Amino acid sequence: MAVTQTITLTKDGATFSSATEAGDLFLSECASAQLTTVFTYNQDAITSGDMIESTALKSSNDGFVITRTWTDAKWAQANTMSAPTVGNGWSRSVTIT
Repeated sequence: MAVTQTITLTKDGATFSSATEAGDLFLSECASAQLTTVFTYNQDAITSGDMIESTALKSSNDGFVITRTWTDAKWAQANTMSAPTVGNGWSRSVTIT
């Protein structure tokens, strides 16, 4: 059974016109070795067919939502990784189904 991970990233006081704009600012403001490691892992999971990812602008335009559908095996590995630190006015919420 697949695992769906929904990550909502919100920037206090910001208004974005696209998910790409929000994502680019997040990557810039929260850059770290840990974020790079997770990003590379996720890209590899997409390439191998173990994860499908979509990104959308939040309806409030103050951030973006990433929805990932993982294979069980890849999720078991991903779930052991530490989440990157979020700062600079960004907040994160995660739901798993």
